[in-house]
Amino acid sequence: MFFKYLALEFRDCFRRVISNFFLLTALCLLITVSGLPEIIDRIIAVVNDQVITLSDIRIAETFGLYENINAESEENLHQQILEKLIDQKLIIQLTGERVSVEEEELEAELERITEKIGSYEVQKRLVQFGLDRNVLKEYLHEKLLYRKILSRRFSQSVIVSLKEIESYYIQNYVPSHRAKGFEPKPMVELLDKIESAIKQKKIENKVLEWIKNLRQEADIQIKIK
Repeated sequence: MFFKYLALEFRDCFRRVISNFFLLTALCLLITVSGLPEIIDRIIAVVNDQVITLSDIRIAETFGLYENINAESEENLHQQILEKLIDQKLIIQLTGERVSVEEEELEAELERITEKIGSYEVQKRLVQFGLDRNVLKEYLHEKLLYRKILSRRFSQSVIVSLKEIESYYIQNYVPSHRAKGFEPKPMVELLDKIESAIKQKKIENKVLEWIKNLRQEADIQIKIK
């Protein structure tokens, strides 16, 4: 009786081993055929409880939402886009500015992107991310709102003097053009252009300082490992 019981236990144990073996084999085969599961999305940063995901960064990159980014690698590009997204969310959250973005402005920005990368590519990339035009407009809305806040805060307060324009003309414009073999234009013909360049630079410096102070007050968590 004892040996009969032992034989039954051995048989059940053997069946379990065989069953687990086939299950493990099937799983290994599935992984071999399909490859390891791809991580589709994850949280990259949190700005005062508002998240920035990997998809947010990839969408900004894919649709070229930010100009004047000089990146040596994809990792560096993503880091620069992340910094811009953090700054956007931070300023929109903390300034309390009552600024609105009109539908016409969103359409114009979307049209700019369409002209740059092509209508077919826009649609293709929307499908790639499972987006529609309205979701893409949400990204554009945040970008334009950020720009408007900065413009309202700084554009009127930054003043450029004639002395600054003259100094820029002598120290920057003239040497640069002569080094390229061009004859510099008279300063009087460039007043508006030089004033705009100096003003833009002064605004950028003020924005950087403002954001630096805002970041010190904010709860920003970077989750890149």
